[in-house]
Amino acid sequence: MATTTNYGWTTPDDTALVKDGAAAIRTLGSSVDTTTKALNPSTTLGDIEYRSSTANTNTRLGIGTTGQVLIVAGGVPSWGSVASNANFTLLNSGGTALSGSATVTVSGISGKDKILVVVDGASSASANQYVNLRLNTDTGANYNQFGYTAYSGSTYSSANDSREISSLTSTSIALAATSNNASSVVGAYVYLEGCNASGVKIFQSAGSASPAGGNAQEPFITGGFYSGSSTISSISITAANSFNGGTVYVYTSA
Repeated sequence: MATTTNYGWTTPDDTALVKDGAAAIRTLGSSVDTTTKALNPSTTLGDIEYRSSTANTNTRLGIGTTGQVLIVAGGVPSWGSVASNANFTLLNSGGTALSGSATVTVSGISGKDKILVVVDGASSASANQYVNLRLNTDTGANYNQFGYTAYSGSTYSSANDSREISSLTSTSIALAATSNNASSVVGAYVYLEGCNASGVKIFQSAGSASPAGGNAQEPFITGGFYSGSSTISSISITAANSFNGGTVYVYTSA
């Protein structure tokens, strides 16, 4: 018997007898009915179909629930929930003290997409030094930071100014600088995304020093990216000389 090109339905041969016509029509009709149903398996309002692994057969995907969106899971369409906003959890319970060393490292960050680092009251015996952040203790020129600092004295002066930060070869992220008084303390935050994947990680940061009797403050508002390819497993807070106070808090979100 002859068959159709696409679906292989049986049709009468040119030499078939007229008396076989009814049987041929029934055979063809049954084939059309079977194929049509295979291509349209929906049974319920809101169903959709997608191409299955079997030729000329579609798979029914029943309608999802309110608020779900169409996603791909395991190589096929499915219904899933919309990603919620980041829910941060404090990684280092109670924070980690900044004291006795010029570098304090918090580890155990692997597998986290978003990281929020908060530095509270970082202080050192030395004035006029930067408090910095490094990822994975990386001291290479992989930190790209852009923004500005705004210098301000204890009283308004036309000498007060601001300057741009534009560093493509920095070896750390500058959070803020202690002022010209050794008792000044730095407060800052850094927010990073993409930490659980290889490639560029972007960040936003802001910080400032409380003068504690000094004559100047210098707040930082910056952003940029870290070009190191490794996933992030630790953060370090550093200074030129040992810290003598302050706390770092590390919050993570999957």
